[in-house]
Amino acid sequence: MLEFWNKALAYFWRPELPWALLFTFGLGLILFQLLPASRRAIVTSLELYGLCVLGKFSSACLNAFALHNSAEIVHEMFVVGSGLIMIHLLGLLLFRLAFPLIRLRIPRIIEDLLTFLGYIAWVLVRLRLAGMDLTSLVATSAVLTAVIAFSMQDTLGNTMGGLLLQIESSIKVGDWITIGNVAGQVSEIRWRYTALETRDGETVIFPNSVLMKNSFTIVSSPMQRRPEWRRWLWFNVASSIPPGRVQEVALAAIGTADMPNVARTPEPSCVLMEFGPGFARYALRYWLIDVEPDSPTDSQVRGRLLAALQRAGIELAVAQNEVSLSFDTRKAPEEREQQRRCQALRSAEIFAVLSDEEIAQMASNLVYAPFASGDVILREGSTTGDSLYLLAEGEVDVWLDELPDRPGGHVAVLGTGEVLGEIGMMTGEPRRATLIARSYAQCYRLDRATFERVIQSRPEVAGEIARVLASREQRLRMPAGERAQPLPSGLSLRTKSILDKMREFFGFCDG
Repeated sequence: MLEFWNKALAYFWRPELPWALLFTFGLGLILFQLLPASRRAIVTSLELYGLCVLGKFSSACLNAFALHNSAEIVHEMFVVGSGLIMIHLLGLLLFRLAFPLIRLRIPRIIEDLLTFLGYIAWVLVRLRLAGMDLTSLVATSAVLTAVIAFSMQDTLGNTMGGLLLQIESSIKVGDWITIGNVAGQVSEIRWRYTALETRDGETVIFPNSVLMKNSFTIVSSPMQRRPEWRRWLWFNVASSIPPGRVQEVALAAIGTADMPNVARTPEPSCVLMEFGPGFARYALRYWLIDVEPDSPTDSQVRGRLLAALQRAGIELAVAQNEVSLSFDTRKAPEEREQQRRCQALRSAEIFAVLSDEEIAQMASNLVYAPFASGDVILREGSTTGDSLYLLAEGEVDVWLDELPDRPGGHVAVLGTGEVLGEIGMMTGEPRRATLIARSYAQCYRLDRATFERVIQSRPEVAGEIARVLASREQRLRMPAGERAQPLPSGLSLRTKSILDKMREFFGFCDG
């Protein structure tokens, strides 16, 4: 038994073995520390190298059993395998570490091809050292080579396609492209395929030959310095509405406030594209800064546009059809809407003194005015105070500009049932705060003329309205934690001030 192990160890432990072990595992440890993204491949390579070492030891055992030919064949197989692993690690060292340090970027497909050529060269060297005549091998395998080339024409086409894509720089890693109905970012260009990462987190593999034979669209590239991608939002409105008005409302929807991921330059545009039966077709065009969150940005723009059109009283249109409705069917939605408007008015504290008849009169003149999240409802300092808003659903942020005698910033959040812009409409004072929709806010707009008809017919309610206005104003100025406490006694002075301004503004006398 001792003689067996002595023979096995003598065959296994060759002079180059310790140096090969030290080089391979040392290089593997260095790459493991410096290339975190390739650690799995490095660990797998070292595990395979360990198996090759065990395979060499198995050949030594065969040699100790006097199976010399089998031992040589097995030993040579594992020598070739360990050499291939060393070439792989050297490729990582060269292409992933050394070249990037000198700022030399080698395309991945070139890395793969050069590594593959290294594998072939190593196999040919081992065949030559084993005594095989490579010249005769090439001469006698011409037919076999032709057969293999014919059977691998798709693979060769993919390889050549990948090379041409890299040489021509048609697409690069990081580009956003569209192929058929698949859109994504190029994550890899390999010798056989190109990989796209979609917005859904999927990896789609396209053979390079497909890219060479078919058209594809480059949506954006990291090298571009302009906004990335122009989007088209199509919508229809009644052809009776002047195009200038539609375009003005549409552009204001995304131009009044900065929208994330919508470029300011080039400016958005709204164009009339075509006519249909009873409607005109428009396109709102805008540029995305980042193409990845395209759907969320498009959704936000659609919401802003829809809210702006509804505030302006412009309804989306479809092809006209003749439909007969009974009177009761037609009347039911109108009654429900009237009830919602009356409820919004009754929820407002400042209108609590009005009678049901006065509430119904005002409700008939309310205009539905929704705001998308981020829309500016009122802006501080504005003097166009010809209306107020009733917040029927949603939340609104209250912001104050910084002034010498007061700090600015976010001061309050208004919820369902609140009234917005009442001081400006009832007294003519400039807007005292900027109101921005915190969420989708369903509002009703009450114009000054409607309120004036009520106040002129019953001036005595002005005093109670002025008291409520002064109370609400004082509470909004208080810190959020103190708004439930009793109000100071000096409130009556502000009430009188508001009432005097209302008398002057509307020209009534309450006796």
